[in-house]
Amino acid sequence: MSFTLARFVLLHSRVCSEAATTTKNNGGLISTLNKRKFTSTAIPRAQNKTSEELLVVVGGGAAGVYGAIRAKTLAPNLNVVVIEKGKPLSKVKISGGGRCNVTNGRCVDNKMLAENYPRGHKELRGAFFNVHGPVDTMSWFSEHGVRLKIEDDGRVFPVSNSSSTIIDCLMSESTRLGVSLQTGKAVITASPTAGGKFLLGIEKRTFSSPEYVEADYLLIASGNSKQGYSLASQLGHSIVDPVPSLFTFKIEDPRLADLSGITFPKVKATLKIENARRNIPQLTQVGPVLVTHWGFSGPAILRLSAWGACVLSRTLIVDFTPDVHIEHLKSILTQHKNWFAKQKLSNSYPSEFGLVKRFWIYILGRQVLFLFQA
Repeated sequence: MSFTLARFVLLHSRVCSEAATTTKNNGGLISTLNKRKFTSTAIPRAQNKTSEELLVVVGGGAAGVYGAIRAKTLAPNLNVVVIEKGKPLSKVKISGGGRCNVTNGRCVDNKMLAENYPRGHKELRGAFFNVHGPVDTMSWFSEHGVRLKIEDDGRVFPVSNSSSTIIDCLMSESTRLGVSLQTGKAVITASPTAGGKFLLGIEKRTFSSPEYVEADYLLIASGNSKQGYSLASQLGHSIVDPVPSLFTFKIEDPRLADLSGITFPKVKATLKIENARRNIPQLTQVGPVLVTHWGFSGPAILRLSAWGACVLSRTLIVDFTPDVHIEHLKSILTQHKNWFAKQKLSNSYPSEFGLVKRFWIYILGRQVLFLFQA
């Protein structure tokens, strides 16, 4: 999940094609439009806003709700409305296997955070440098009564191991501050007005024609939805073609379906890319892997998919015993063969590696196939 401040907060409305990436001071990010380019300023903590001024947040996910809370905290008199088509924070509920991985505890500063983004790290570094990062996120939740823990791989979870803890905290704080959460609606159009505001077309589920609202500020926090790309394009932004990220791998091996549901706690997975321009260490990932009926999933695979997102068909090398040296592995298998020489191979799998019997039978099946092919 992303609880850092969202980037696209737009102020005023003379549209141009050149977007600036600078940020200033602390607080929320406001992008302003002048005759030549977008510029960014910060919301000062003491800035007085009137209730007539309206910030519309597009998207009621983690970034949208967190951004709305931040804006309302810095400008208490600002009217903040979150527009969400479905149920707010629905993806927070299922993230991290229902535990909600809040952020990464190993990224001690925003520069380190940006370098761990496969694409757009330069833009991210510009947006969040000295503004708001993982440490700030953890501090915020701690200050609001949520106890957090950092696991071995750097992921941060609530001590309760329940995403409901995070959801309850965000919903409670947004209610306390007076943030308006409006569901069953979607912002479908955005255009500048002569008075320097945003004219937003908002579609309701129960009405065929949209309603129109003028907003002083606009925060686009729609995640991977096409809605956000469409609104940004309407406001003059150039959109880089999106690529898939954080997806499971489809493996062309029909026998793999027999292993569906098996989890390997520690696997080393490497995506082999020939003629790569540079060495990318992140194309090797170590961590849990889950076998699905079509291939592989799990944290290691999802991280690998992010860095290899532009490579949609390549060779995947999987080491199911990454902590065992190859020579030691051969020694154990040779010893195992001598000990159980009179038993069926399928009944004498080496439990020392922590591998289940189904996987052992799968390996034997592949080996027999290789022998016949040879």
